[in-house]
Amino acid sequence: MKTIQRKDFLEVGSAVKVHGTKGELKFALSRTIKLKEWAFLEFRGKPVPFYVQATKGEFEDEIVLKLQGVDSIEMASPLIGKTLLLPKKNVGKEEEDDALHVEGYLLIDAHYGELGKVIEMVEYPYQTLAKIIWQEREVLIPMVDEIVLEINDKKKTLLVQIPEGLLDIN
Repeated sequence: MKTIQRKDFLEVGSAVKVHGTKGELKFALSRTIKLKEWAFLEFRGKPVPFYVQATKGEFEDEIVLKLQGVDSIEMASPLIGKTLLLPKKNVGKEEEDDALHVEGYLLIDAHYGELGKVIEMVEYPYQTLAKIIWQEREVLIPMVDEIVLEINDKKKTLLVQIPEGLLDIN
């Protein structure tokens, strides 16, 4: 008999809130998934299986699940914050175009000028952040259309327009 091992799973999202009154949960997704009959939630580093009774509100970045045995707000509430796992074999490969590969690119702000090189891309369910070292401290810059003006792969530069005060709050 094969045991369930954490290494056989990928994190695909997390429960963010209870949806409705019948124990449904809304999950923020970090990648596109193809959901089968079972979903797994992580408890103390181990995947615990839940039979998926129904899905609704399926979008690229969120899904609402009705898990068997979770029938009320009181039963669903303790699951908020739990990581959603799927077997690696059920998760498709992420397309190369979805990921932003700008580590090592020079971040240049339209107002401040050169800020520093991107040392890491930090992925969250709802946004991607570029980590730089600016004035001897780590700063996270949201990689959204309102901030990123241009990506020049040839010059390895990112032209951004950072909102006033963002560098001060990081």
